Amino acid sequence: MANKILLDIHQAKPSFDENYLPPVAFDLKVKAGECVIIECRDLEVATAFADLCSGMVALRDGKVLFKGLDWFDLKEPRLSALRGCIGRVFQKNGWMDMYSVAVNILLPSLHHTRIDEDKLVDQAMTLCRKFGLPGLPMDTAREATMIDLFRASCVRALLNNPDLLLLEYPAESSSAELMSPLLEMLNIAQNRGAGIICFTRQFSLWNDYKDRVTHWMRLQEKGLTSIRLG
Repeated sequence: MANKILLDIHQAKPSFDENYLPPVAFDLKVKAGECVIIECRDLEVATAFADLCSGMVALRDGKVLFKGLDWFDLKEPRLSALRGCIGRVFQKNGWMDMYSVAVNILLPSLHHTRIDEDKLVDQAMTLCRKFGLPGLPMDTAREATMIDLFRASCVRALLNNPDLLLLEYPAESSSAELMSPLLEMLNIAQNRGAGIICFTRQFSLWNDYKDRVTHWMRLQEKGLTSIRLG
């Protein structure tokens, strides 16, 4: 399990139509149980790279494999099923305003997997309480507070035990009160073999979790580079 490669980005060059990622080749391997912290000051670039990991960015060269499968070799419904193995915290635009936050939390897992709905709701309720929510929020995203939306984002990302977590700036979005349950849940996810990619504006925000971090990386105009912290 420890040597199983979950995400394999090999010489992946975004298409010329991609507006945010630099036109360079990207390489990254994330194994089961690994945690990668990526420092990126440009929020749009970070979101675009998370999209790349999810097979949502067209390539002019190279490949992106998830669980051994090339995203661009897949068609529906297998494509959606594979994306259902990824949990993601979006930094923005992650909510459908016509539905309650509760529906937003449950819908991805209901759409992408065949898990029993009652079992999923029970799991969601447990996660909600873990992050300080009294239950599944029935407000829409517009009516909810920013901190409750972050709590709900964590619940949605962790729901149904995804194989890969893509977290856009969770340390910047949360208070110290919320980082504690988040780090606890990330530790549990790593222990069961999930791969984790977290984006941040500065590495120091992850000092409390540094013993579990496998790779420190920086995403800039020249691409993705490994960093050795002193």
